Amino acid sequence: MKAQTGRFYAIGLCCFFLATACSTITTYDQVAYEHATNAKVDTLALMDKATTPYGDHIKDIEAVQLELAKAAEYDNGRPLNRYTIALWKTLLGEDGILKRFLVSWRKSGTLSSVFIGDKKAHVAREFDDIIQLESGKIKAAQGQ
Repeated sequence: MKAQTGRFYAIGLCCFFLATACSTITTYDQVAYEHATNAKVDTLALMDKATTPYGDHIKDIEAVQLELAKAAEYDNGRPLNRYTIALWKTLLGEDGILKRFLVSWRKSGTLSSVFIGDKKAHVAREFDDIIQLESGKIKAAQGQ
């Protein structure tokens, strides 16, 4: 009986190591999910303010940029998370969608509602991709 139990234990342990060694994506993380959903709401709300002068919202812009930087950095520090990191770069990178929007707002002073609506749709889709990727990840056995 002891030999059989030991064998089952060894097989289970091998399966566990094999499954984790072959994993190409990290497990679900509630904190990362909350960062992304909160950042989406705050970013889209900020974008709505672009019908008024950029200079009137410097503190709001800086606060949202800080929130986004924290969310992206949190995901950057997680192992096996290259897909999510790539999505954050599409949104926030040097030529990222949100970066281009903020540059347009700064240069123009104000933006039209039509322009804002179009760009909000693009930004929302990028956030949705980040959020859906996170929510689709396998939940770890720790009860997450």
